[in-house]
Order: sequence, then structure tokens, then C-alpha cells
Amino acid sequence: MDESRRGSIIKTLQRRWNQQSLVAYLILSFAVTCVASTIVIELFDAPFFIVPVVLITVLVLLFFGVVRKFTEQDVALFLNRAFPEFEESSHLLLKPYDSLNLLERLQVSKVESRMVATYPTPAVVKRKLKTAFILLTAGVLLSVGLLTLPAESFQKISKAGLVGNSINPGKRETKPAEVTDAKVIIDPPAYTGKSTREQDRFNVVAEQDAMITWNIATTTRVKEVQLIFNDKVVLHLQPVDKGFTKWSGRRQVKSAGFYQVKIANSLSELYQVEMIKDQPPVIIVQAPQPNTVIEYGQPQKVLINVALTDDYGIENTFINATTASGSGEAVKFKEQQIPFANFSAGNKQYQLQKQVDLAALGMQPGDELYFYVNARDNYRQEKRSDVYIVRMEDTTQLMSMEGLVNGVDLKPEFFRSQRQIIIETEQLLKDRDTISVESFNKKSSDLGVDQKLLRLRYGKFLGEENETEIGGDHEHDEAGNTDGANAGNADKILDQYSHKHDNAEDATFFDAKTKKQLLATLSEMWKAELQLRTLKPKAALPFEYKALRLLKNLQQQTRAYVGKTGSKTTPLKPEIRLTGDLAKVEQPVVEQQFEQKADPVTTLRKALGILELARSKETLQRTSIEILEQASMLLSTKAASEPSNYLASLEALKRILKKNYKASDVNLAGSAFQKMIRSVSAIPQQSKASPDMKLSQRYFLNLKRQND
Repeated sequence: MDESRRGSIIKTLQRRWNQQSLVAYLILSFAVTCVASTIVIELFDAPFFIVPVVLITVLVLLFFGVVRKFTEQDVALFLNRAFPEFEESSHLLLKPYDSLNLLERLQVSKVESRMVATYPTPAVVKRKLKTAFILLTAGVLLSVGLLTLPAESFQKISKAGLVGNSINPGKRETKPAEVTDAKVIIDPPAYTGKSTREQDRFNVVAEQDAMITWNIATTTRVKEVQLIFNDKVVLHLQPVDKGFTKWSGRRQVKSAGFYQVKIANSLSELYQVEMIKDQPPVIIVQAPQPNTVIEYGQPQKVLINVALTDDYGIENTFINATTASGSGEAVKFKEQQIPFANFSAGNKQYQLQKQVDLAALGMQPGDELYFYVNARDNYRQEKRSDVYIVRMEDTTQLMSMEGLVNGVDLKPEFFRSQRQIIIETEQLLKDRDTISVESFNKKSSDLGVDQKLLRLRYGKFLGEENETEIGGDHEHDEAGNTDGANAGNADKILDQYSHKHDNAEDATFFDAKTKKQLLATLSEMWKAELQLRTLKPKAALPFEYKALRLLKNLQQQTRAYVGKTGSKTTPLKPEIRLTGDLAKVEQPVVEQQFEQKADPVTTLRKALGILELARSKETLQRTSIEILEQASMLLSTKAASEPSNYLASLEALKRILKKNYKASDVNLAGSAFQKMIRSVSAIPQQSKASPDMKLSQRYFLNLKRQND
């Protein structure tokens, strides 16, 4: 066979399968386009020329993302698997004839003699065509169903979350018949960094303090065009031409709400105004901890790590630090602001760090640092973090004798023994170079014995009567209590909850917090004793100080400072003192007027009952219409603050008041009333009677019964 004709059947099959696959993807594109175009047109009121745009977009996405072309190797592989007579040799037709050996040429001749021009279509191609036809049929049916649905159904779908919870300015709306063209220009404030945008719809989503300009063109000459906001505020639009057919007006967005366009005596439907409120900065102090103690021997520095975020940008931030020094009434405060070195204004996110040198702030041992982080965004909103405390331990205060003259306290306080051990340890370290090694080791060991005796002395407060109980496990073995063998043992269960005075852990007079701190003190004493007995007094000194601090805190907790302010009194007049002149002194008269306010819940409940009458098409009385008008005012106030939730219900209630409504309007208004009733909380009401009126009435009733 001629080499130019070799493999022509494989190429023909390849071309045919690719064409069928492309047809399947075209059908799939039409199906997706039908559904997507229908949703966009119905929900967003888009023009019909959006259909080719959607079709082209879908075709491009499917072609580059999904479409896969069949290669000649795919065709050869299919023939090898589907037809055994080719003996797995179809791919040899794709190789140049000169590159084949003798056996391969013989095999090629055999395959060519058995190959025909017609072969069945692979299952994968058939499956694509079948799926595409099914999806096209389903898409056409779904599109027809969506087109036949009323507009209210799409509004419900939008509120349910298909379009989103926020107000969408592109949702379906009806313009007044007198309006030929409308342009709404939204000019965001400068701090947001957003540019001016323009839309041809009345529903508005704007940033806080944004300036909105309405440009409205009418079909004929009109006398006046107004915008009525929240049924209260009226904005009069000004004519911009001599024919009184073009009107313009501006208003700044201060809050969310709704408005109507009034042309002459006709009112439009309700349009929504959603305000995107500027959020204050978010401050997260990642380091240090809310209450940090600088222990003895630690660096007198603290690292402040802060994360800041804001929706539009942060203008300034700093650390407000207050140092407190002194004690008693001699406490002094010093406040200062510490800036961040790596801060540059205008960004939305920051990760700031500042290492504060406590010595540079003038702090001494015993002083405290109170600081918080302050941030101000581009809208001039300020936010501050919680107050964090950094405390420097004062070893001198621990060594003082203050507090020994206090009265008897339930909590243990034997500070002198621990203080004496610290003094002798420091003296031993000073004398290290002047005494012999044997003497140094002996004194260190003796101090370890003193620490042991002191530890045993404090152990008695926890019921540890001998050395063998110290350092034992003070927690119950919960794992043993869950053993299946002891599940029905009453003694084991009772042992968990009984208070036994012969138990070292339970035989105490202290609460759990005090007992926990005493256990921590014994642990520090044990560590100090270990270092002293191993002839390391320098390593034992931090544990001794910590044990002393824990003991001190058992009696004297964290101090709290209260800023004192002076009081100014009115100066006395010597000429009228002691005269007894009461001419200008009037007897105080207290008058109170109580007015019973209408209960909104009662009004809403009555309105629900009237809606049931309206559902059955009964004629409403004048009193019923008045109650519905009162409920309409309550619903209008609610719609002004939450237009996305209550605006459609307000429109339905207005149609009911105009007696031009459907059953769906009654359902919308009723659901809004139910939601408002659930959201109203119990509010204390003023009473006309004095506070003791009921008590007096009860007293006289009981007195009357006794006389009878």
C-alpha cells in the first residue's frame, strides 16, 4: 500500500470523533446558556443581548477548560482493544514505513488487509452526545419555567440567599411611567479611596457619608419632582432645563432606609438605600500576656506584638503607656505615648512590633506598667485594646519586715525564715572567694537542711505530717476509677467525694486556690533545696526568691490604684451666715405625669387579626384601617433600619391599605409582623401608681378582713 494512504482510516476516524465531541460540547454550551441567561435577565433585569455574551463566555470556558481532542494514538488504542483481529498492531500504521523491520512490515500488511472504513463510535463519544442532549432538554424546560414565574418569586429567591443577603442594586425594579431616563451617581467619601460610579437604577448601595446625585428625565413637563425618604424627609429636585423635563438633586447617605419618587401626584414603588457602614479598626495584641511579671534576673524589656486591620485604612496608631511607682498614698503616675517605628498610614493591615525598654521609661523594681494600643482609621474612628499590665518584681520589698505586725490571718505567713535563707545564700556567694571550699560546701549543705525544715514546716499546712508525703501525687487517679472491675464498688465511688481528715491532701483549712499556691511554694522550696544540697547556691537563689514571692502574695494581693481628684465647693458668704434667713428657700414640690404609651406588640397582634379578615376579602371597618395604619408606621420604622428584610412587606401592606392586593401580600405583611413581635423584648413600663401603692392596698385589705 502507498505510504501516503497508510493510516488514512485512522485519521478519518480521528476527525469524525473530534467533530462528534465538538457537537456535544456545543449542545452543552447552549444548555448552560439558556439557564444562565434566564437567571440573569429575570433577577437583574438585563437586556436580551446578554444571551450571545453568555454563550460566547461559556463556549470559551468549555473549549479551553473541558474540550479534549482525540489523537491518532487514541484511535489506534481503541481499535486494538475493541477488535482482536488487529493483534494489538494498529499503532504500526502510524510509524514511517522505512523505520519498520521485516516482521513489523508483515504485520502492517496483515492489519491493512483487515481494516475497513466504517467502525462503530466509541462509548465515551456516545455518552457525551447523550448527556448533552439530556442537559439541553432540561435547560430549555427550566428556562421556560423560570420565565413563567412571577417577579415576586424571584424576590423571595433573592432574599433566601441565591443573590445574597445584602441589597443588590441590580435587582428587578419598576421605574415610574413618567421617567424616561434616570442616572444615579454615587460619589464615595475620599477616605474610602473608591472612585465615583454611575448606575441607571434607583436601588442604591453606597458607602457611609457618600454623596448621591439623582438625574431624572421625565416624558413631559412637570411642576415638581420629589424624593421622599423613609416616609418623612422630602428632597425637592431642581430643574436643570427650561422645559422642566430634567431634574437633579443630591443627598448624603447617613443611614440605611428607603425612598420613593414623587412626580406630580403619582408615587413610585419603594426603592432601597443600603449604607455600607465604616467599621472601626480591629486590634489584636499577640504579645505580651495580659498580666506579665518580670522575674528576678530577667531582661527588663517587653516585646509588644500587635496585628491591626481596617476596612479602608488606618491613619494613626500608638501605645499609650502609664507607669505607676510608689506605694500607699505616694503612688505616682506618668503617662506617655510610644509610637511604632515601622508604621506608615493608609494601609488596611499591619503587623507591628515594639520592644519597650522598661529602664528607659524610668521604671524601678516594684513599679508597674499599664498600656493599651490605640488605633484611628481614615474615618477618624478610634479603637483601643484592653489594658495590659507588666510588673517588675521588687526583691527589696520582699525582704522588708512590713506585715509582721499585722493581726492573725488564716493564711500562713512565715516570711522571716525564707527571707533569712535568701540573706544567708547571698552572703555565702559574697564570701565564696574568701573562705575555703570545704567551708563553702558545708554552709551550702546546711542551708539545704534549713530549706528542708522550712519546707516541712509549710507542708503541715497541707496535712503533710512527715517527709514521705511531701512531693507526692496530690491528684486523684481518675484512670483507676474507670476500671470495669470497680464500676459497681460503692466504697470506690464514695472515696472520690468523701472528705477524710486522715488524708494529707484533705486535712487543711484552706480553699483550693490557696492550697494550689502553697503546693507551688513547696515545689519551689524543693528546687532550691536540691540546688543547695548539690552545692549550687547561685542556682538556688531564683527558686528562693520565687518561693518568697508566692508566700508574700498569699497575704497581699495585687495592688490597685485609684486616681484621686480634688473637689471644689462654693465659697461661703460670711454676711449671711448664722442669720436664719429662709426667705429664698422654697419648699421642693415634685410633680410627675405618667402617660400610658401604646404597646407596639398589642398593635401588631391586632393587625395580624385584621390581616386574616383581609385574607377572606371582608370589608374592613374604620377602626381596623386605623390599626393597620399604626402597624404601617411601625413597619416603616423597621424598614428604614433594615430595608432588605422589611421593605417588600411594607410595599405589600401599602397595597392592602389601598385595597388593591393579592393573597401573597397578606402573607408578606403577616410574616413581617410575626418577625417584629419575636424581636420585641419586654420593656419596663412606667406605672401611674406610687411604688408602695400595692403594698398599701394589701395592708388595708388584710386589716379589713381582721375587723370583719
